[in-house]
Amino acid sequence: MPFFWVAAGAAVIGTGVSMYGASVQADAANNQAQYQAQVAQNNQIIANRQATAATQAGEIQAQTKLLQTAAMEGKVRAAAAANGLDPNQGTPVDLQSDTAKLGTLDALTIRNNAARTAYGYQIQAGNAQGQQGLALAAGQNAESAGSLNMFSDFLSGASSVSSKWSSYKTNIASNPTGSGISTNSAGVSTIDEAGNFNV
Repeated sequence: MPFFWVAAGAAVIGTGVSMYGASVQADAANNQAQYQAQVAQNNQIIANRQATAATQAGEIQAQTKLLQTAAMEGKVRAAAAANGLDPNQGTPVDLQSDTAKLGTLDALTIRNNAARTAYGYQIQAGNAQGQQGLALAAGQNAESAGSLNMFSDFLSGASSVSSKWSSYKTNIASNPTGSGISTNSAGVSTIDEAGNFNV
C-alpha cells in the first residue's frame, strides 16, 4: 500500500477523532452549564416564594396583634364601666390609648421583621438569577469554544495532509526516472514513484 495514503489516512482519522472529541467535550460542558442554570432558576423560584410567604405570614401576625389589641381595649372599657367609671374620659381613655399605641407598635414591629426576612429571600433570589445568567453564558461559551476547537482541528488536519501531499509530490518530482526515491546516505527506507514504501 502506498505510504502516502497510509499517512494521509491516519492524519484524516486523527483529525476526525480530535474534532469529535472537541464536540463531545463542548456538549458535556454545555449540558453541565444548563443543569447549573436550571438549579439556579429553581433556587430563585423557591427564594421568591419564601419572600412572599414571609410577607404574608407577617401581615397575618400583624392583623392578629391588632385584633388582640382591640380586644384588650374592649376589656379596659368594660372594666372601667364595671367599676362605675366613664370609659370615655379620664384614666380609662388613657389606658385605651396606651393599649392602642402599644398594639400598633407591636404590629409595626411584626411587619418590619417580616419585611426584613422577605428582603433576605429576595437577595437570595437575585443571587440565584445572577448564577443562572452566568451558567447560561458559560454554556454558550463552551459551545463556541467547541466549534472553534473543531475548526482548529480541521485546519490542523488539512495542513498535515497538505504537507504530506506536497512532500510526496516533491519526492516523486525529484526522481523522474521511475526507479523510486533512493535510500539516503544513512540507509533510511524510501518511497518509490508509485508511492510504495521500500525497506
